[in-house]
Amino acid sequence: MAAAWTQWAFSKPVDEDSPLIGGDPNYSEARCDGTPVSPTQGKTWFLAGTFDNTVVERTCTMPVATQLFFPVVNWIAFPFLPGETAEGERQKAIDAIDAVLKDPDLSMQVTVDGEEVKFTVDGTEIKSNRIVRAISPPFFTVTLPEENAFDPFVTEGVPGDEYEGWSTDGLWVTLPPLPPGEHTVHFEVNAPSVGVSQDNTYILTVVNGKPAP
Repeated sequence: MAAAWTQWAFSKPVDEDSPLIGGDPNYSEARCDGTPVSPTQGKTWFLAGTFDNTVVERTCTMPVATQLFFPVVNWIAFPFLPGETAEGERQKAIDAIDAVLKDPDLSMQVTVDGEEVKFTVDGTEIKSNRIVRAISPPFFTVTLPEENAFDPFVTEGVPGDEYEGWSTDGLWVTLPPLPPGEHTVHFEVNAPSVGVSQDNTYILTVVNGKPAP
């Protein structure tokens, strides 16, 4: 599922569709669209954090009878620069999440309608029924559009193309389908020693009439 989330998150053009950029009032219906772009197990709707660690609130509509899947924090990796290898970049992703979990000042919270999702940290692992640490199976392919989510943050950007050798490690949340109506999903993490910060709030309206993936 982590690979499918990554393929979804990076498949969208940055200017109008990328779910990794921005929040209300300019978070568009296209950015809200959590429909997977590759096969997943069961009906799934993806949520995203931010690529630049900004605090955001997002108001979106999603289909009923659809589980939610998203990272509280994750690290994506693929060989792009000369001399990089898929194996080496994968290890960098693992090391990055290890560093987050070992941060002595780590704080993390996931709530659904104000109710906290319980978890504990044991070394570099997460123990929870809803939050797991998982690294994607090596290796998968992601197709980047010409104007993609890397453009604002990487000098000269990353050209649109099909890139092999991707992997991702992270702390992933799976939530059961929410009943029809309005719900608030909030997830945040702060690991100051490694410069990781996320604070994301989704106000979700679950409706019967929106097609499920």
